[in-house]
Amino acid sequence: MAKRILIIDDEAPILEAVQMILSDMGYEVVAHADADEGIQAARQQRFDLMLVDVRMPHKNGAAVTRALLQDTPEAYILIITAFPGDPVAAEAMQAGARGIIKKPFEIAKILDALRE
Repeated sequence: MAKRILIIDDEAPILEAVQMILSDMGYEVVAHADADEGIQAARQQRFDLMLVDVRMPHKNGAAVTRALLQDTPEAYILIITAFPGDPVAAEAMQAGARGIIKKPFEIAKILDALRE
């Protein structure tokens, strides 16, 4: 059975690119541009990995991370950001995210997380 990945990012080109790359590699990918929709998807389905953007309208990546971990404390969450020094990225790490992936994407880091 293919590993399942949830991506929450408000940038459509990012969602499409990552979804296409990971789907082509055999992973089942669910993508949401809206943070609340992504949180709802995580409540309804199990995911092996969740990728969460730091800067989104209405909810930042730290708030999304807290919401995801509240419902699924075992969730493996990686934060997506163009600015690794962003204080919201640090807040998301303190909330329980397991790592940071820089934009443009480091696909190798995503694959490493899937192997864990």
